[in-house]
This record gives sequence, C-alpha cells and structure tokens, in this order.
Amino acid sequence: MGFAELIENLHTLPESKQAEVFDFAEFLVQKNQEKPQNGGTLADSSLAEFIKNPLQMDQFTPLSREEANAR
Repeated sequence: MGFAELIENLHTLPESKQAEVFDFAEFLVQKNQEKPQNGGTLADSSLAEFIKNPLQMDQFTPLSREEANAR
C-alpha cells in the first residue's frame, strides 16, 4: 500500500477513526525514537553502580532478621 492509497483509505473513515489512526501513528513514531539512555546496558546504570559500591555509614549495624521481626 502506497502513501496515496493510505490517504484515500483514511478519507473513507469517520473522523473518530481517523483520530485513532493518527494517535497510533504518533505512538509508533515515539516508540521508534526511544533509545536506551547513554546507549549502555543495565550493568552500566546508576543502580548497578550503587549495588557495586553501596553507601557506607559510620556506626551503623544492620538488624538481624530476628531483631527486625521482633519490632
């Protein structure tokens, strides 16, 4: 189907259906333009960096499972 045929078919649809087609076309354009941030992988993300290097806090002792459940 060529561009001219597509336009002809659009003209045969009611306005509400034409609007749906236009919305869907905009959705496809946006979806096609989305790219991963920095072109990297999840392993390069800030979350991965936090997992590799967690925050260190002086005088912090995590609760054991039993201590946490007791609270």
